[in-house]
Amino acid sequence: MVMRRHPDRWGSLRLHGQQSEISMPGLVTASFLQQVAQVTPLPERPYDLPTQNVHVNGTDLHYFEFGQGEPVVFVHGSIGDYRTWSAQFEPFSARYRVISYSRRYHYPNPWVGDGTDYTTRVHADDLSAFIDRLRLGPVHLVGQSAGGTVAALCARHTPSLIRTLVLNEADIIPLLLDLDGGRQEFESLIDRFERPAAQALASGDYELCMKTYTDGVLGAGTYDTLSAEARTVMLDNVPELRAELLSAHHFYSPFSAEDAKSIEAPTLLVDGGCTIPTYLRISARLRDLIPNAEQICIPDAPHSAHTRTPDAFNREVLAFLHRHQGRTARTPQP
Repeated sequence: MVMRRHPDRWGSLRLHGQQSEISMPGLVTASFLQQVAQVTPLPERPYDLPTQNVHVNGTDLHYFEFGQGEPVVFVHGSIGDYRTWSAQFEPFSARYRVISYSRRYHYPNPWVGDGTDYTTRVHADDLSAFIDRLRLGPVHLVGQSAGGTVAALCARHTPSLIRTLVLNEADIIPLLLDLDGGRQEFESLIDRFERPAAQALASGDYELCMKTYTDGVLGAGTYDTLSAEARTVMLDNVPELRAELLSAHHFYSPFSAEDAKSIEAPTLLVDGGCTIPTYLRISARLRDLIPNAEQICIPDAPHSAHTRTPDAFNREVLAFLHRHQGRTARTPQP
């Protein structure tokens, strides 16, 4: 099969080290697209990859799958979708079966309901059903930010589906609220970028909304340095962000210290050296609570290590997965 040409697809197929813009999500290289095109036709829409979908819990979840071996399921955070993990597809699929899906309400999934059910527990239940329906388990589960919170809940409630757990700054706000000053920190984050982003969204200024939210999470001026690819992915997920911002105070389902202590899967906590201190407090709390947890810090990474420092992120996570290949998840006792 001949690969169709996409002139501006994935940042003109520029390789790492050759781009002047920051690319988030990461680039899919021409060589990887050629591999994909040998299996299935590439979509005509720029920046998309061929997806399948599965119906779970009353909605359709689209996912991209490539490679063979033990399954690795990637769970994206806010204003993202299955494409957010594009910098991981090629290196991970060399040894693993890579599955990256879009959570409920995220592109290209249909909008089901009014968004009031946009909670981390609903997403976690979707994830468990997704893994079960595709008979993937036990899986290596990798989640970032809100996706990390969803992954942690999944590991807590359906441990038999999880082989290992990787959390890149899971924003488990209920744990933060139990810490000294945690509630004030959470309200400060909302005031700093979530509430202004919601106001821009309500006025119909989607670009300002994404800029406000991105700069608040990743640092002032970040949005202006993003590639066309990254901005397209974000703007595709405006409906998702509307649901999340409207549910800011009930988006985070209960997750206690006891919940964290009950996670049995080997867990890797990945922090960024240039991130928001609040996320580091949550990660430190998880390190103290999860019985079989180890923690690493990627010095130059902000909150989104897998997109901003993908080489270091991939190296650390792949080494962790290799150490735990073949591990069988423990089936909980009745």
